[in-house]
Amino acid sequence: MRKQFFRLILFVLIFGCVPTSLWAQSQEAVAVITELKLNRGDIQIRPPGKKAPEKPAPLQSLYAGTQVAVTKDASAVILFTESMKTVTIDEKNSPFEIKPPDAKGGQASAGMKQVANLLLGKKKPPTYIPLATRGSKHPPTLISPRETKMLTDSPTFKWMGMEMQTGTLRVYGLEGPLWSADNIARTQLKYPPSAPRLKPGMEYSWSIEKKGVPAEKARFTILTPEQARPVQEQLKSLEGASGISKTTLTVLKAGLFLSHGLFYEAREILAEAVTADPDEPTVHLLLGETYEKTGLKNLALEEYGEAQFLSRISR
Repeated sequence: MRKQFFRLILFVLIFGCVPTSLWAQSQEAVAVITELKLNRGDIQIRPPGKKAPEKPAPLQSLYAGTQVAVTKDASAVILFTESMKTVTIDEKNSPFEIKPPDAKGGQASAGMKQVANLLLGKKKPPTYIPLATRGSKHPPTLISPRETKMLTDSPTFKWMGMEMQTGTLRVYGLEGPLWSADNIARTQLKYPPSAPRLKPGMEYSWSIEKKGVPAEKARFTILTPEQARPVQEQLKSLEGASGISKTTLTVLKAGLFLSHGLFYEAREILAEAVTADPDEPTVHLLLGETYEKTGLKNLALEEYGEAQFLSRISR
């Protein structure tokens, strides 16, 4: 009896003093913040075991027992990863407590839950210092496709920095030049049906050649049908899900694309989402991650900064 008593005291002394942050890390997250709209109000969360509230971050993981408080016309969308259901929290249902998964409730398919779990545990973006460049002329910045795998065999090439000068777009295969378009003064061009077909599993590259400026190349590869099939199946599951907002669906798709190195598809849907919903920090955050993974550090910094500004998070 005496040994059991001292063991109990030792257990309380050790585990009773564990910091709440470590306690939270030992639990499994049950939800993730997919959308934040502060507008004229405010959003605060209080994780379990903490007394002081804190600002939420885009794609922040939430644990059972977390309290979410919303004021005025602010709102937050929470995705529960077990059921793949979303809840919009506003002033009407605030404060809202995150509950553990209900074993009797609806369960999402394994594939859908896998996609949702990709959003959990996202790290805060790094802060880059833009490098100032002077003196020499610089080639156009090749934005997309860039260092990426792709599902499509008809990409739209996008770039910036032509400075009102025409240039030549060239696409290369392993054996050399494959197709070209001359006297281009735009910033994007779709690969035409009349051009040689791009084959799955083959590596290609492209460049924009401008007079007096050295050309740079960006690489891309098209997935084979076998490689593309699991991604397409997960996309189909997401499209069939009910009760998920358009922005949250985009966030889920982007997370799926990023996890498979499909940066072209991720950028396409995120750029569209930014145009449709420019005040949503989550899409800016994921677009920044897309640029970071393709080596566009300055563009990544801009998107990360916009995400921090919209969610009112200090650097």
